[in-house]
Amino acid sequence: MIANPNEIEAANRRQRALAHINRNIAQKLQLNRRQFISGSLATMALAALGLSGCSPKTPAATTGEGAASFTPGTYEAVAQGRNGEIKVSVTFEADRIASIEADHMESRNIGDAAVRLLTDNYLETQSLSVDTVTGATLTSMAFATAVAECAEAAGADMRAIMKGDESVNAAEPIDDTADVVVIGSGGAALAAAVTAAEAGKSVIMLEKMDIYGGNTNAGEGTLNAPDPERQEPMGIEDSPDFYYTQTFEGGDSAGDPELVRILADNALDAVHWMEDHGLVYEKEVFTAIGGLWQRGHAVEVEVKGEQGGSYYVSCLMESAEATGNFTLYTDAKAEELIEEGGAVVGVRGTRPSSGEPVEVRAKSVVLATGGYSRNAELAMEYDKRVTETMPSSNVCSSTGDGLALAEGVGAGLRNMELVQIHPLGDPQNGGVATFVGNWLGVEDYVMVNDDALRFVREDERRDTIADAILEQPNDEMWLLVDSTNIKDDRLEEIADLVAKGHSFQADTIEDLATQIGVDPAQLAKTIEGYNACVAAGADTQITPGKELLGDAVSDPTFYASKRIPTIHYTMGGVCISPEAQVLSAAGEPIPGLFAAGEVTGGVQGANRLGGNSYTDLIVFGRIAGASAAANA
Repeated sequence: MIANPNEIEAANRRQRALAHINRNIAQKLQLNRRQFISGSLATMALAALGLSGCSPKTPAATTGEGAASFTPGTYEAVAQGRNGEIKVSVTFEADRIASIEADHMESRNIGDAAVRLLTDNYLETQSLSVDTVTGATLTSMAFATAVAECAEAAGADMRAIMKGDESVNAAEPIDDTADVVVIGSGGAALAAAVTAAEAGKSVIMLEKMDIYGGNTNAGEGTLNAPDPERQEPMGIEDSPDFYYTQTFEGGDSAGDPELVRILADNALDAVHWMEDHGLVYEKEVFTAIGGLWQRGHAVEVEVKGEQGGSYYVSCLMESAEATGNFTLYTDAKAEELIEEGGAVVGVRGTRPSSGEPVEVRAKSVVLATGGYSRNAELAMEYDKRVTETMPSSNVCSSTGDGLALAEGVGAGLRNMELVQIHPLGDPQNGGVATFVGNWLGVEDYVMVNDDALRFVREDERRDTIADAILEQPNDEMWLLVDSTNIKDDRLEEIADLVAKGHSFQADTIEDLATQIGVDPAQLAKTIEGYNACVAAGADTQITPGKELLGDAVSDPTFYASKRIPTIHYTMGGVCISPEAQVLSAAGEPIPGLFAAGEVTGGVQGANRLGGNSYTDLIVFGRIAGASAAANA
């Protein structure tokens, strides 16, 4: 493995930040040694995967009588969160925490949700012994550390303010009924919930984490759809038939033709439906990595670098709540589907924080629990390329819970051996968005190995590129772009990516090569040859050659990012009908049970095209919601 100074420093910064967080929590928050070691090791492991973590629950707390005593005033502290510094300002009165304000760049609907939840809990309980938020452990620990430092500066008795009391904020049992219960809270779950609620049905959503949105929050949000309004002005020819062909054949014809047809025919309507529910897409489409064609709809985000997937979650959650027919329970894990008279009529489970029971009865149940990319044991069982140390780009809730729920009532599974390994994983965190150029199309990419040679066409399928990387020295490659299509509004984001070692920059190819540790002369020769191919309009540098040729790589500044394979998506899952009804192993519909999204199999085949996940979430989420509503 090549070791670059910037990459080493970035890794060291992360380790120093984690050590700082754990040290302060151990010292300032008075965790016992057993809790600290457990929390530290879990957080370090999760941070190595680069995503918001999950942590076990500890009792909620309250202060004892007379324990709260502060030197009045406003105090400030800073701690390193998931995406950068979290700056807190805490105002204390003599006997209470009066207010907490935070300035941060934590992820939308993930880290920022954790900050909001902890702030509310601290103020309500007047205690700092409120547990971390499952799904955002690193943010939670950083925020807790900073608030604790403020409390210490205000002269608080840290033992008293951290005194535990299991009765405070303990999650209560859930015993409820609805027309439709949706298990999960990501894009497919929300699309189903909105559709059913807008049809006038009462909907209850169960989410096992403390925060909602699932893996949809963490995705880029690109949605593939033939779209004449956007494509024709760009000179792009497309159609649902062509989209169907590329999706079906791009999945090695392993998908269900009827399901793929539904995906292709309803893709554009999914775009319009999301727009009707408040989502804004950019005016031009692009080709996502492994997308094979310029039909990717990117979300217009407020801050460059934000994950577009979180906007789907925000828009759909607001739409669900606006119906007046929707109830969300977080901290509610589904563990068993209830069957009566041969039909699924509800779900049982547990509230992880308190162990209290969960039971929701409904006329229809929708499974939308996502895939199993964060369940290495399960993924390894089906795909021998997966290893225990291979990172994942997914959030920690992606453990495949819905598969066991479905199998428990006799559901059939298909394509379980088909795990997608994304070629553009970040060696620091496993994510697929932390590099300069992730917002560009494959037309702008050049990929070279550690010998500074191109080894695969950049517009290939994701699985083909990932497999090719695994055959290269050190199982890694470098992705290069220049400044031709980089706009000024990306410069702040780029500076941050470079500062953290996710990308490298230079004014010459030779200098860039030196920074990343490849032969300068060879890299210059490779780029010169690539540019000649661009000028000629045909890629003869490698075989087969790249078809989607963009601009020459000739406009400084030049950027490079190390990329490694990362577990990204699982194509296998429960069998469904065209109406999104779950089928038994014998192919018979299971009454009352529906499913959508990554928990299902048969839509993507053996390989998911880049940009097809969000199309799947919305198209089949809506179908599942409509079918569940009709059944109710």
